[in-house]
Amino acid sequence: MKRIAVLLLFFQFSFFTLRSQTMSEVFQSMPDSILPLLTEHNRHDMVDFLSNTMEAKVRNRLNDYVKLDTLTDDYLRLTLSKSSMAEIKLLQAKDNSPVVCLIQTVLTPVPDSSVRFYSADWQPLAGIEFPKPATPAFFSEVPDSLSREVGLAQRNIDDLRFVEVTTMPGEAVFTLTLSPAELERDAKELVSRFIRVLRYRWNGSRFVSEQS
Repeated sequence: MKRIAVLLLFFQFSFFTLRSQTMSEVFQSMPDSILPLLTEHNRHDMVDFLSNTMEAKVRNRLNDYVKLDTLTDDYLRLTLSKSSMAEIKLLQAKDNSPVVCLIQTVLTPVPDSSVRFYSADWQPLAGIEFPKPATPAFFSEVPDSLSREVGLAQRNIDDLRFVEVTTMPGEAVFTLTLSPAELERDAKELVSRFIRVLRYRWNGSRFVSEQS
């Protein structure tokens, strides 16, 4: 019984320690394989620079500059290069366990994001699905007179979709922005009048749409 009690205390302590990690600690403990451009030394230096009110800018493995733009208790934003950035958001599951959300965004030719989820010790979490709304969901109501043209543009966008995902400090809210980059100029100008930004909120187990 003593052994069981000791093990229970150990697991409770481990869970509390993991749950109470700050974004700074989570970022610095990130394996190099998650963001290969950054070294462990890079991550420690940027956090130290920012905590000392210095510009948190270092050179990555390719000798390009990386900048830690924002660091709060639950949010981090990195400029990885001239053509890419990353955001990390600490979320909380309903059982109070931490969830690390990593958003990586390629900025050229237009922003396009990928989203992955990890535990606080950077083990992949396969059970969380990020929203992948169909292209029509990004459009507000279209007049009947333009429905054919807009519908055709939506189908063309489907062939190669660019969706930027962003989040923010504090709130567990994520925005999704669709780009009509691959359309011809006239079609792009038309559909841009009806494209809307989608918002989703994490409720502890899944992402819930905030669209009316």
